[in-house]
Amino acid sequence: MAIISSVGTSFPRHRFNQSEAKQFVSQYTNESLQKYLAVFDQAEIDTRYFAAGREWLHSENKLSDRHQLWIEEGLNLAQEAVENCLRHYEHPYEIDAIISVTSTGILTPSFDAHLINELQLSSSIKRMPMFGLGCAGGAIGLARAYDYLKAHPDESLLLVCCELASTAFHPRDLTKKDIVGAAIFSDGAAAVLLLGANHELVKQSDGCNVQINTTDSKLLPKSLDVMGWDVKDDGFHVVFSQKIPRLVNSFWAPQVQEFLERNNLTQDDLNFVIAHPGGKKIIEQLEGIIHDSLKLDTAKSVLRQFGNMSSPTVLFVLQTYLNQEIKQGEKGLLTALGPGFSSEILLLEVI
Repeated sequence: MAIISSVGTSFPRHRFNQSEAKQFVSQYTNESLQKYLAVFDQAEIDTRYFAAGREWLHSENKLSDRHQLWIEEGLNLAQEAVENCLRHYEHPYEIDAIISVTSTGILTPSFDAHLINELQLSSSIKRMPMFGLGCAGGAIGLARAYDYLKAHPDESLLLVCCELASTAFHPRDLTKKDIVGAAIFSDGAAAVLLLGANHELVKQSDGCNVQINTTDSKLLPKSLDVMGWDVKDDGFHVVFSQKIPRLVNSFWAPQVQEFLERNNLTQDDLNFVIAHPGGKKIIEQLEGIIHDSLKLDTAKSVLRQFGNMSSPTVLFVLQTYLNQEIKQGEKGLLTALGPGFSSEILLLEVI
């Protein structure tokens, strides 16, 4: 098993409310695209935060400009999330392993190497950078952390997710899917400190801990075109299929049922659901599957406050849950969907 010790999050300084974002994008929509601007009003998002300011977003940025934004702003965002996560951890230099997750920044060395230098983490830390997991990245990162700590129960691991949707905004090359992306995506970072079952801090803990009991991964064959990036000379352009919400019913729901049965559980045994809120339509599909839709209120609240930050978003939902009054014995799911088309589910328990 693996223990979730602490979660830290961060979001950038440029704040857009949804009406401001709609007005900004409307400057670049021709008459045939104007009707799609209604998605801003229907997204059930109030505010979002971006690493790029209005002047940068107005510009015709080259791939190198977008990379530079990630270097200057993304790394600071990731570092802030880690510092918030480790605020009460006395010996960060003793962390044994680090998983870094992004789908928006192409960095070599990977961004975990930058963080190790800036935060003076151990030079012997084991590094596991992950790229291209999209919205599923936070959940997949947790699942692979669980795998590692199951094999190394005396060790600790730091998971860091950072995404800048800003880098994929192309105002002078908008399509319908770009407008949908502009209406829901945003920037953010999150970090999680996880401990193996035999770690000394677990033994010293006198309160409730949330542990990962088991995980499940699924990849839908022949679905590579559902979600991802189209890479062009000026950077990433979003690939976003209209059939994504329908896949929640046909692909995710059977996986959840099989996962619960395999662990001798039913939905009635679940006290909470920590779901990645991909967007309003995906939330609506989830509400049709989860018997008690109130369990999705935390996910809906994060979407309303921050939008879809891709991989860190489910960790924002996790942090919100942990900040509530949790009770020993509670069980729940953490889940996210992403490109591939893929799904990751984790079974959590408060011990």
